[in-house]
Amino acid sequence: MRDYLDIIKRNLLSPIVVVIFPTGLERWFMSANIVTRGFISVVIVVNSTIGIIQELRAKRVLRQLELMSAPKARLLKDGNVVEVGYDELKIGDEILIQAGDELPADAKVIESKGLELNESMLTGESASIEKKDGDVVLAATTVLAGEGTARVIAIGDDTKAGAISQVLKRYKPELTPLQLAIWRAIYFLTYGAIVLSLLIAIVYYFSGDNVVVILKTITSAAVTVVPEGLLLASSLLLAFGSLRLAQAKVLPQKLSAIEAMALLNLLAVDKTGTLTSDEVDTGKGRGVW
Repeated sequence: MRDYLDIIKRNLLSPIVVVIFPTGLERWFMSANIVTRGFISVVIVVNSTIGIIQELRAKRVLRQLELMSAPKARLLKDGNVVEVGYDELKIGDEILIQAGDELPADAKVIESKGLELNESMLTGESASIEKKDGDVVLAATTVLAGEGTARVIAIGDDTKAGAISQVLKRYKPELTPLQLAIWRAIYFLTYGAIVLSLLIAIVYYFSGDNVVVILKTITSAAVTVVPEGLLLASSLLLAFGSLRLAQAKVLPQKLSAIEAMALLNLLAVDKTGTLTSDEVDTGKGRGVW
């Protein structure tokens, strides 16, 4: 639930919306034209709604995939083997691990019968690692061969894999060129509006105008400078790209990812242990003359 609230808060309180929101208030209270009053509200609502819907949709699909692939741990309890979810494990539980299993937690091997693990998810190296009695096996690693029993010593975020995951969550992606251009334009024009407002206030003050006239002139000038339509145009453009990708069964998690992929020149992928193995196989060839 907290993740969903974070998505909503991030889109409603984005820096660009915060900059444009005061302009919307001014137009709402100062303008008698219903179209003018409603436009800025539409800009903020549409921009935030598009971002929220796209991220919530991606979150929901990813969550469904997690539930579909959620593995079970084999817990040894009173001499019986019971399958439980990873989140039901507790420190001190004794688990049974066999070839093909993904380790649900950090554990200490009690008895090993030819246990060999693949630790590439943590180390990047897909070489087989032999585990003996007393050795520590880590969550997210895979059993390649053998079987054994182990006692859980760490679960969830307290595991080595959990610690790595927490570090990755602190990563903040860089802004795309389009986002940078929009932010720079809005911030530049906003600061320009502030300077213009100060100049107008000084000129009108020494001209003898009253405070009401000065404030109306300042707000009118500021509103014309802030490009609220730019935000709406960029959001609609990215939303259109998202719909096109959805038709191709592609799910972008963030709208900004659409532009980022469009600017991609080189994609580097480590295939070892996933699409390929670290072993060289030979086969019978056929000569070409």
